[in-house]
Order: sequence, then C-alpha cells, then structure tokens
Amino acid sequence: MKKIKVIGCGNILAFDEGVGIHIARRLRSEILPEWIKIEELSNPGQMLPELIIGSDKLLIIDACRNEGFIRRYSRGNGDISSILTDTIHAVHLSSMFELKDKKYAKKLPEEIVVFGVKISGETKKFGVGLSNEVFASLDNTINAILQELY
Repeated sequence: MKKIKVIGCGNILAFDEGVGIHIARRLRSEILPEWIKIEELSNPGQMLPELIIGSDKLLIIDACRNEGFIRRYSRGNGDISSILTDTIHAVHLSSMFELKDKKYAKKLPEEIVVFGVKISGETKKFGVGLSNEVFASLDNTINAILQELY
C-alpha cells in the first residue's frame, strides 16, 4: 500500500484562513486505513522533512483567494512552486521542497496533490470558525480528498 500523508495548513485563529486545519480535523473523524496519516501545519516554518519523508503521496490542503482548485505534481515533472503559488500558507513550502529535494531527493513523495479552498478576500478577520460560504464548501472538498485517497 502507498503511504499517504495529508497536511492541512492554516491558522485556526484567523477565521477562514484555518480551513486546512478544519478539514484535517474532519478527516481524522473518518475511518481511514493505517497507511493514511493526517497532520496539521499551523506555521509553514514547521514544515519539517520528517513530515513528508517516507510518504509516497502527499496531499496539502490550504486556503486560496482565487477559485478553488486541485493541482498535481509528480517528482521530476514540473516545478513544485507552480502548484503552490495561489495558496495562502503552502506557498512558503516550495522553498523547503526545493532545498530538501537535493538532500532528500529519493525520500520525497512521488506525487503531491494540492487542494486550494477558496476563502473570502477578507484575511484580517480573527476568530475560530468559518464563514458560511467556506463551511458550505467543506463537504465537497472532503469528498474530493477521500476520492483522491482511494
């Protein structure tokens, strides 16, 4: 079986910007096989190689300001930064992948899938929770992620 890591990015205290964390927590409530691990990343600086090394596939969930999207990257096929460009938090991870790619090239996931969840343009709002619009989109996003896992 493929080892899969799912990383929800966001700031849980910054309203809609925490959508990746909310989705990761909802996914934890699902009955998932042991080869799927769910992680939270509240600070892109926390992205340690240990979070991704040894997984065959990595799913990153983050907020975006544009239309929602699903982007795919296969190692050796394109530029990792191009699939992270429109995310709010995960965009900072591209440098980690590029630096670590040289040192950990054989240990990085073969495939990376990024799920961008559209949030409102208001990014200075603080508080735990999600806007009605983002909350209403969760089921569709979670279903797309579950389809990707299986």
